[in-house]
Order: sequence, then C-alpha cells, then structure tokens
Amino acid sequence: MATWDSVVFPTLGEAFRAYGQALATDLEASSNSVNLARMAVLKFTVPGLGGPAQKGKRMTAAEQAAALSFLDGVSVELVATLPEVQRQVFDSLQTAEGIRKTNRYQLRRFLDWMQEQRLAKAVALVETQERQQTKPPKQIHHKGRYGLQPQQWPPALRADFEAFEVFGCSPLGLNLRPASYNCFVGNLNRLLGWLHHIEGEPLESLTFSRLIRLVPLSPNDAELTAVQRFLEQNRLHDAGAEAASEASALLNHYFDFHAGSLSTQRVIAQALLAVAKFVYRAEIERLGLNQGLELNCVPVIRRLRQIYQERCKAEKAAPPVIDYASRSIPWEEAVQVLLQMRQAVDTVIAQYEQSRYIIGKKKGQPKRSLKRVGRDLQRFLIIGFFIVLPPDRNRTVRELEMDRTLLLGRLEGGLFTPAQRLPLGIEPRWYIYLAKDDYKTAKFYGESWIEVPDTPLGNNLGFYHYLDLWIREYRPLFSPNHKVLFVTTNQRKKTAPGKPQGRANLTQRVISEFEKYAGVPVSPQKLRSMYVTQLKSLGVESHVLESAAVAMHHSRAMQDRVYDRQPQPEKIQPILDFNLQLFELIFVAEEQPLPLMEDGKIDFAALTREQQELLQKGLAHEAKRRQGGRLSVNFGGL
Repeated sequence: MATWDSVVFPTLGEAFRAYGQALATDLEASSNSVNLARMAVLKFTVPGLGGPAQKGKRMTAAEQAAALSFLDGVSVELVATLPEVQRQVFDSLQTAEGIRKTNRYQLRRFLDWMQEQRLAKAVALVETQERQQTKPPKQIHHKGRYGLQPQQWPPALRADFEAFEVFGCSPLGLNLRPASYNCFVGNLNRLLGWLHHIEGEPLESLTFSRLIRLVPLSPNDAELTAVQRFLEQNRLHDAGAEAASEASALLNHYFDFHAGSLSTQRVIAQALLAVAKFVYRAEIERLGLNQGLELNCVPVIRRLRQIYQERCKAEKAAPPVIDYASRSIPWEEAVQVLLQMRQAVDTVIAQYEQSRYIIGKKKGQPKRSLKRVGRDLQRFLIIGFFIVLPPDRNRTVRELEMDRTLLLGRLEGGLFTPAQRLPLGIEPRWYIYLAKDDYKTAKFYGESWIEVPDTPLGNNLGFYHYLDLWIREYRPLFSPNHKVLFVTTNQRKKTAPGKPQGRANLTQRVISEFEKYAGVPVSPQKLRSMYVTQLKSLGVESHVLESAAVAMHHSRAMQDRVYDRQPQPEKIQPILDFNLQLFELIFVAEEQPLPLMEDGKIDFAALTREQQELLQKGLAHEAKRRQGGRLSVNFGGL
C-alpha cells in the first residue's frame, strides 16, 4: 500500500527536482538557495545512501547530475532516515561544525517542504473522496504554494480587496501601516487559496462575505411595532451567533491544516478579525460604535477576538520552534564578525588597487572589480548598522534613505542643521531620523532621532569612512534612480541591480554573513535579542536599559518579555550573591561591630582591615553589576 508521501512523489529525485523549482520561483528566497539545497542533499546526503560522492574540491555539474540521477532510484519512503544519513556523511568527511549546521538546516527545509506537499495532497484527496459521494468530481489544483495570486482574483473579490484597502489604510478605518496591510492581504490570500486549491471551492464563490457573513445588529425598520421589533431583535441575535459560529468553524478547520504553527494561526485570526470590522463597517457607523470594547456587541468580532487572544497566549506559552541558542552568539562575537568583515573589505579594496596596475594578468592573480568591492562594502555596512547602534528592526536599516531618514549635519537643541549649512570647522554627523510612518511603533513613541556613531574599527578608520566611501564611490556603480541607501547588486529574474533592497534579501544577507564568519545563521531579529541579553548579563543600570529600549523602539516590558534571553541560572545569580554578602556582613557585624561616629554614620577611618576588605568586595561587586567591572574601588586614602 502506498504511503501519503509516495502518492505525492514516488522517488526522492522527483521530490528534490520539484523543490528546486519551488525555490527558483520563490520571490522571497535568496539567490543561492538552490545551490545551498543541492550542497546539503547531493554532496552531504547522497553518498550516505550509497550514491556517487564528490571527488574534487568542488562538486562539478556532472557529479551533481549523477547524484540527482541516483536519487531517481531511491524511494521517498526513506525520507525519515535522511538526517541520520547526512550525519554519517559529516562524520566520514570530518566536516566542520559550522558547515554541518548550515547543511542540516538546508536538509530540514527540504524535509519540511515535502511535509507541506504531503499534507496538502492528503487533505485534498480525503475531501475529494467525500465530495464524490454527492457531487461530481472537481478539478483540484495542487501547487507548492497554495495561496491565491492577485491576478487570480475574480471581479467580486477584487472589488472587496480594493474597498478593504481604502478602509484598512484610512485613519477613520483600521489605520493600518502599508506593511501591516500587506501582511493581512498575504494571509487572506493564503486562506482563500486554501478554500480554492485544497477545499475545492470555485473562485467565483470566494468573496469577503464567504469569510464573514453580515447580520444586522438591530432592526432598521422604523415602522415595526414594539412586539415586531422585539421578535426581529431576537432573530438577529440568533443569526449573529450563528454567523460567529460559522467564522469560528472556518478558522478551526484552517487551523487543523496548520496544526504545527501557532504563529500562522494567530496572524490569520488577526487578518480575519480585520475583515469582520470591514464587513460590519456600515453597521458600526450606523450605531455609532467606537473601535474599542464597544465592538464586542458584534458577535463575530467578539468571537474572533477571543480566538486571536487564545492563539496569542498559546504562542507565548509554547516553547520556541527554533532554539534561541542555535541561532545566536554572544554579542562580543557579533562585534568580531563586524571587524572580520572590515578586514575583508580592506583586503578586496587593496587587491583591486593592486590589480589595476598589473598588465597582462597571469593565472592565479586576483581579478577584482569595482562592483565586487561594492558588494562586500555594502554587506559590511548592513551588518554595521545593526552593530554600531542598538539593533533596530530590519525595516529601519532596509529603508534608510539619504536626505530623509539618513541625514548628515548637526542636531543641537532639537534643531537639525544640514551639513551644507554648517559653519566652517564644525564636523557634520550622521543621524537616523524616523517620522511617524517610518517604523512599527511610531504611533506610541513618535518621531525618533539617533546619532550614528563614528565607531573606531581598529585600523585608524571609523564607520563614517566606509559609509562615505559607499555613498560617494561604490553605490553609484549600480545605477540607482532613488536615494535608498542599500541597493540590489545582482541581476535577478525579476530584479535589476540598483533597486532598493527587499526585506527577505536583507535578512538573508545578514544570515549569510554570520554563517560565513561565525558558523551560526543569525537574523536581524536575533541580533536584538542578543544585544538585550548582553546588557542584562552585564547588569547595567536601569537607565541604560531604558535608553536601549527607546533606541530600539520598544517598551521595557517588551525588552524583558521578548528580547531578554538570559539563561535562568544567570537571572537568579545576583540574588544568590546578595544573600551570600548579607550573611558575611551579619557574621562580621557580630564579631566586629562597625565603628560609628556620634551622628550614627560609619567611621571609615576606624574600620578593621577585615571590614575594609569585605566592604571593598561588596562595592566592587556592585560596580561590576552596574558598569560591567569598569569602576575600581580603593581604600588607600582612608
């Protein structure tokens, strides 16, 4: 009997080919995602299955074709053994741990993708069999990504999305930021695509009213008698409760499809809640309801709010899907990554300058180009903006725009003076200025100014030198027609060089550089956690933590709840040290009472040596807790 996996893909070869096609057409995937997948499967897994192994330093195209051909004869039912097979290959090749981590991750992505295809196929087959008993068979479309594309929207659904955009982005509606609105649209497309591709519903039936049924909240007929109005109100109440149950059942059915992802369940519940507010907007306006608790009188909104809050609580209580330790490094190592990248940039610049004067290059001599130098310099600066400043979100770094959010000049007394208007002798500084629409939490914290420090990088040059070099000499090589600081540097299928960096592209750049230099795939989000964890571990004072929270645009509560990843033993060590000092002070006080002056204060000059040493130990520990050990304590003057 065939398993569900073999129904989808009969061999590992067919599965891997389909996976490669999915990566190649994925707009959010990095440019080298296909090559990384081939390395993990063809180089580090196929030999363990008895297939051909790489012979030279690099895997040739012929060797890749031979390995893929071998997989065509391997049953997909062996998929569960692949992680162990890969481990055995690692051991036989004595592969470094950093390379193991990268390729374990790539193999896991392939296996997760296969699981998604298996689940989608299984659900579709079961539902098809059930519908065949009462309805003629329908054509079910199977795609790696089941969400609808905008070009697939039927006219009625397109009209719904257009009206939803107006309502969602309006200050009188949901007042969503463009990024939040786009997330809602993406999640709704996945829900609608699931209804169409997996559940088999026709495209023409997919409208917002299919997701949320509108039931008036009260009778709107002024000619009804009191009895008629009472009966109609009861009918509407029952119909509203039924509509809420329908929306709840739809969500729960979709949650079964995403049973392993609480975050997916949370965001789709949030998106459907936004749709409910949109569908009921006329009723809400007719009754003069505010957007707060008053909306709970709408049964479907009240129920969706409950589901959303339940998923939020469940997600917070659940262990992380990806272990924090496996995706992070100590902050000191992150700084070392930046310094190593600076050394690499200096090297490629020197090699380019040298190669300019070599006539008739010989084999083996470095061949550098200005664009190659520019690519390395931009990657260094991207990492630099996350390291020399308290790490901000991906969006802030990605959307840095000269003369708008990245400004050169002087900020004094709340007034900014551009560089070209500064008096002679006043050196300009770089600043990041974020207005109310430029970052996620702007509506809570308002506009933001932060100075970019000219951090010394160990070669008598600072961060400004490389930033100016990029803006002045290398960024123009990619012919941008805008002022966004970071640009695409490679020709892609749908992106030409010089376009603003995309979110996924910048995230992948950060992950790739940390994989390269530290052996750990650290994302921009993890950098924020690493930084806060470092501050907590150093025991910095409260005002320093408050300053970091302001710079990172979140609250102290968020800092403690989300970003502080100190191990539990480290968090409780300060109170253990305090208890030990307390006992020591009590014992010394009993044996040698502290000398007091007439006003009741301690007479420091009369302290015994043992008392001085104990007090010095306590002050030194407090100094280390507050300032990371930078304050020395000396009683030589007593």
